[in-house]
Amino acid sequence: MEQASIMVVEDEFIVAEGLKTALAGMGYAVAKTAGSSEEALSTVGECAPDLILMDIVLEGSEIDGVETARRIRAGYDIPVIFVTAYADDETLERARKAGPSAYILKPFNERELYSAIELALHGHRAAEDEKRRTAILHAAGFAVEWFLRYLRDSRRAGENPERLWNKGVVEILDQIRLAVDAHSVTVFALSPVPEGTGSAAARFSSAGLGASGTGAYGGTGTDDLRFTTPLWWTLLAAGNVIAGEVRMLPEEERRYFKGRGIASVAILPIVRDSGLWGCIMYADAEAREWTDGEIEALMLVGDIIGAMVD
Repeated sequence: MEQASIMVVEDEFIVAEGLKTALAGMGYAVAKTAGSSEEALSTVGECAPDLILMDIVLEGSEIDGVETARRIRAGYDIPVIFVTAYADDETLERARKAGPSAYILKPFNERELYSAIELALHGHRAAEDEKRRTAILHAAGFAVEWFLRYLRDSRRAGENPERLWNKGVVEILDQIRLAVDAHSVTVFALSPVPEGTGSAAARFSSAGLGASGTGAYGGTGTDDLRFTTPLWWTLLAAGNVIAGEVRMLPEEERRYFKGRGIASVAILPIVRDSGLWGCIMYADAEAREWTDGEIEALMLVGDIIGAMVD
C-alpha cells in the first residue's frame, strides 16, 4: 500500500514542525503544512492529501478550523482529524457537525495520534470502497435492463440488431467505467488460435482521458491484447483475476501496457459454456489498488457480459 499523505493545518510553527517530525517517524508523508484557513483552502486541491490534521483555533484566519474542515469536506471529501486544546461543549458540538473522523486533545502522545490516523484512513477507504462497489452494481443493473430491452427492440421491424447491440454495449461500458473510475474498459475476444500468440482482439471499448491526454488503451480500443505466454489465458480460464500495478508485471507485459499509458489493470475472465470466451480489462493511467469489493462486483459484471455474448 502506498504511503499515506497528510496535510497539517496549524498556526503555531513549532507545533506544526513537531507534527511533521512525528508523522515522518510513523511512516507518513506530509503533503503540506498550512498556517491559516486561507492557505489550507487554497492549496488542499493541489496537494490532495489522504487526511488532514486540523487545529480548531487558527489565529489570524477569517474562519476557524471547524469551518475550514466543513468546506474541505464539502469540496473534496477528505477525512479530517481535529487536534486542539479546546474541549468545551460548544466547541465539541460545532466540531461534531463538521463530520470529523476523530477529535484529539492536546497534549497527546504519538501512539494516540497514530491510532486515530489509522482508524480514520481505514474507515474512509472502506466507505469509498463500498460507494464504488455500489456504483458498479448499479451499472450491472443497467446492463441487465438494457439487455432485456435489446431482446425486445431487436425484434421490431426496421430495427438493426447489430447497430443496437454495438451502441448498447458501449453505453454499458461507459456506465461501468464511470462507476469503477477507470480510464478505459475494453472487452476482448480470444483470437481463433491464441496458442503461441496469447492474443485477443478488442471488440468493444469505452475510454476517457489517460495520463497523456489520450485514451488509456491506445485511445481507440482496437489494439489486440497480447501476453507473452499462454499461461495468462490459462489463469483466466480457471477463473482467476489479474489485477495490480503494471510495474509488478513481467517485463514484456510491463512494456506493453506502459507503451499504452497504462499504470494499473484489472483483467477478468468472460466465460461461456464452452469455456473462456475472452476478458474484460479495466485500465487506469494512474497507480491504484483494486479492492476485494471492487473485484467482487466486477466479477458479476463479467458474468453479465458473458451471458450477453452467449
